[in-house]
Amino acid sequence: MTAQDKEPGAATLEELTAYWRMPSLRSARELAQRLGLRRVRGKYPWFAIWRLEGLAPPAARLWPELKLPHLTTSDVADLLQESRRAAQRKDQRKPDASFPERLRFRSKPKLWRQAQINAWAAGLPVPVYTLLPDQPRRPPMLAKTAASERSTEPSSVFDPYCEIQFSDA
Repeated sequence: MTAQDKEPGAATLEELTAYWRMPSLRSARELAQRLGLRRVRGKYPWFAIWRLEGLAPPAARLWPELKLPHLTTSDVADLLQESRRAAQRKDQRKPDASFPERLRFRSKPKLWRQAQINAWAAGLPVPVYTLLPDQPRRPPMLAKTAASERSTEPSSVFDPYCEIQFSDA
């Protein structure tokens, strides 16, 4: 077993730009910095990228399919030979829940894993990847705002059990 078999390696900034479907190298670098992804010797480790996306460390056999660039809504529409709006509706309304879940590490554009969409389009079982156990379902950028919006005070709304508590006394 070589060192290459033990580690999936690291992505260059150009590979990260293509993987995340970013418009420029600068925007990919800024997003990586904002999300806390650190460079190691000028490259971004795949394990760190996948952890940021909410995945637990995957098995070595899954590395090639996880390194495929993500698909945008337009890419999904082209693959399914439908309109862009139809692809958005597939994500929003999942009657049989077989359509792959989109990635939630950033809000826009919507991104999907290419291996999952290809399998779904071919009618094959959609690959399921192990998620980190404590990973919030919201993107890291939105998780901070959601925590600050929550109120810790009890609600002042009518409590139907209040009368029962007083009538027993």
